Parts: sequence; C-alpha cells; structure tokens
Amino acid sequence: MNRLIAVIYGVAGLWFLLLASPRSLGEAAVKYAFAAILLFFAYRRFRASSKNAAEYVKQEDGAWLQLTVVPAAPPILWFPAVLSIILGAGVVGSGMAYLWVLGLIFALLTWLVLLQDHRGGNPTAPRRFRVNPEGIETDGTFLRKDDIHNLRIRNKFAGGVEIVYDANQGIPTGVTMGLAGRRALAEVAYRVEVEAAGKAYVLAAGLDEVTAKGVATEIGKALNLAMPT
Repeated sequence: MNRLIAVIYGVAGLWFLLLASPRSLGEAAVKYAFAAILLFFAYRRFRASSKNAAEYVKQEDGAWLQLTVVPAAPPILWFPAVLSIILGAGVVGSGMAYLWVLGLIFALLTWLVLLQDHRGGNPTAPRRFRVNPEGIETDGTFLRKDDIHNLRIRNKFAGGVEIVYDANQGIPTGVTMGLAGRRALAEVAYRVEVEAAGKAYVLAAGLDEVTAKGVATEIGKALNLAMPT
C-alpha cells in the first residue's frame, strides 16, 4: 500500500515540478513548495515498510537480545491532503494577483498533514537496542537494571499509561486505561518507554498496541524480571 501511495504522490509532485505553469514569482514559489513536499513525502512512503504496519525482529547475540523495531506509517488524512493539493494546483497558473499567498497557506497545510508526525517519540525511524539480564543499551547509553524504575507503554492520544513492569511490583498483567474512542492515529501511536535514574528513554515509538506489548514482553524476558506473587 505504501508503494502505491508513493507512486500517486510522486506523480502529483512531478506534475507540479514539470508541468505546472506559474505566471508570477509568487506562483512559482507555490509550485516548487508543493513539488518539494509531495516528492519528499513520496520518497518517505516508498522507503516505509510495505506492510504498512509496525513490526519487530529479535536476534540473539551471546548474552544480548537485540531488538529492531520498525514503526507503522502514520495514517493519511486524505480529505485535507487532497483538498489542499487541488486548491494549490488551482493557484498555480491562475494569474490572479496575490492569490499565491493563499497557495502558500495551502502548501503549509499540506506539509502539516503529510510530513508532520504528531504521534510523539520520533516515530518515523526504526529503532534498535539491546537487552541482557544486566540492563538495556539504547543509543549508546547503558541503563542498569537496578536503576530502572519502570518499563511502560504510552499512547499520547489515549490519556493513559499501561505499566508493564514496576520495580516494586514485578510484572503485573497490566490494565490499559483511557483507550476508549481511539482515533486512527492513536492506533499506531503507542511507544515503549523505560525510566531509569530519574530519566525517561523512548525505546520504540509509532507502534500498534500488539507490537508495543510484544516489544515490552521481550524486554521483560531478557531482563529476567520476576513474576509477581
């Protein structure tokens, strides 16, 4: 699906770049703004997972368990995205004085809809980290197990936190709070965090609920966390 989306938006970007005929410098600015936004979006979608879903791969490396987590692509808000592109295309070549200012506003809207990821935790890039019974290594930082306060799943749109592991309680079964009425974006806005030495670290973001729970479970197993009595 991501490949098809990339082709559609790539064609739209090429139309702005090669075929649109601006009649003023302002319209030319609109033309190249849309071309850059659409082509960059097409490039990002083409590089995204073809499954359009979050996934993780685990690999044993001696005492270490290495996890590579690929986030899900954010859903596209089709109506505002398509509408802003159509309106922007109508501006280029219209020849109407100062209409290009409105065209730049449409370009800004397109940028916000297509290129800004509002899920939090830098969810656009794959994450890789390692875990062993002594702690977690992420982004060159080693978090000792004794310093870990809790390991949890967050969703900024749900207004709740699911605690997977607490230093005082072990691994409870977990109760998800405040997840009713999730929107499409919220469904792929889960992230796995660990708190250690008073600081929160995002291990993976841009996940669906099942993938987030799977990642958290693998971390718990690799840390040899005790089950609650």
